[in-house]
Amino acid sequence: MSNHALRQSEIDSIQYIATMSNELVQMAEASRFPMISYLLGMAYAEAFDVLRGARPARHAQLSGNPMHPKPNAKDNHQPRRA
Repeated sequence: MSNHALRQSEIDSIQYIATMSNELVQMAEASRFPMISYLLGMAYAEAFDVLRGARPARHAQLSGNPMHPKPNAKDNHQPRRA
């Protein structure tokens, strides 16, 4: 069962992410970086699950990359005009 809610460009992106993360897992394993390998493996598993429709493509509770959060409207500090 595939995820019909995805546009073709999103399917292409998630397929690319799955392919690249799998290759990076292999590189990390070959270089003996177990934690990096594990994390990349989780990214691969998530991408694969989205592709086969086992997980929703978008999670309402997630706002994106936690390392680069979206600015909050109340956090927009703009200089005051006199």
